[in-house]
Amino acid sequence: MKRFAAALSMAVFLVSPLLRADDTADRIKELKYEILQIAFDAQGEFDTDDNSVEVRQKLDPLVDELASLVPARTEQEKLIDVIGTWYQVWADGPGGQPGMGARADSIWQVVFPEGYYWNVARDQYGEAKNMGYLRGKFTVGDNALNIEFTKAVTNPDWSYSEPTRLAMLAEFGAFDKNPAPPEQSPIGKKGILQNVYVDEDIRIVRGGGGDFGNNTYLYILERD
Repeated sequence: MKRFAAALSMAVFLVSPLLRADDTADRIKELKYEILQIAFDAQGEFDTDDNSVEVRQKLDPLVDELASLVPARTEQEKLIDVIGTWYQVWADGPGGQPGMGARADSIWQVVFPEGYYWNVARDQYGEAKNMGYLRGKFTVGDNALNIEFTKAVTNPDWSYSEPTRLAMLAEFGAFDKNPAPPEQSPIGKKGILQNVYVDEDIRIVRGGGGDFGNNTYLYILERD
């Protein structure tokens, strides 16, 4: 009987971590779904419509819990997951687009392994429409990416729907003949982006600092 009890105790010891791991995985899925649902429901017409304190108050505790359920990684370790094309679902920070007229349902960020990224967005000012392209370069710190905006251009044709291709065209100078007006351009501004959570589906970023002041902004992105 004692041998059976000892064997049962050992079995429980071996199985319990597996059960806890399954519970954690399920909770991660639940949190990701809830965060995206809140973000999509709160998506405004333009990126500046997203600046809702109430939505941020709903998202922050969920984001913090999600980040707590995965092993800690440095920004360098996260970078392999950060690289790629991301669709911005919701944000309460600066859109970073020339003129700040980006449509909230048409904002992407394409991150390249060479140390730069492009924000690609459909911009609209009244009846005027164009594609906006904003380039940022980054260096990897221990806890955040150090960023600086280096180029802002536009293109009157916003019919394309392939942000990765468009970002590559912008990098090769295809839209250089249409630089953003200086008064609308954030070129030279510096800040940080901290990837709080990133996996194969979702990326959550907190950013700010530097030229963007002391506020910490939240960006919810889904892999495109």
